[in-house]
Amino acid sequence: MKNMSWVIYIGCALALLFSDGSLATAAGWLLGLIFAVHFVEFVVKRDVMAKAGGSMGHHFVQTMIYGLFHWRPLEEQQRSGN
Repeated sequence: MKNMSWVIYIGCALALLFSDGSLATAAGWLLGLIFAVHFVEFVVKRDVMAKAGGSMGHHFVQTMIYGLFHWRPLEEQQRSGN
């Protein structure tokens, strides 16, 4: 599922670079919305990432790219006690 994130990002980037009008506008709005939602996810799930250890910078970048596909496995691992 993480690969789907890259497909969306690359598709939006191509639409922004090689298109004009409503397609480019929609791609820009979609990218902005995705980044805003992922930022909120990072703020809300920051404690999960802190408990997982490692660099918060790494967790921030991974959450901004993958969103719940990054933090959900960490949360499930913590719930199972591992």
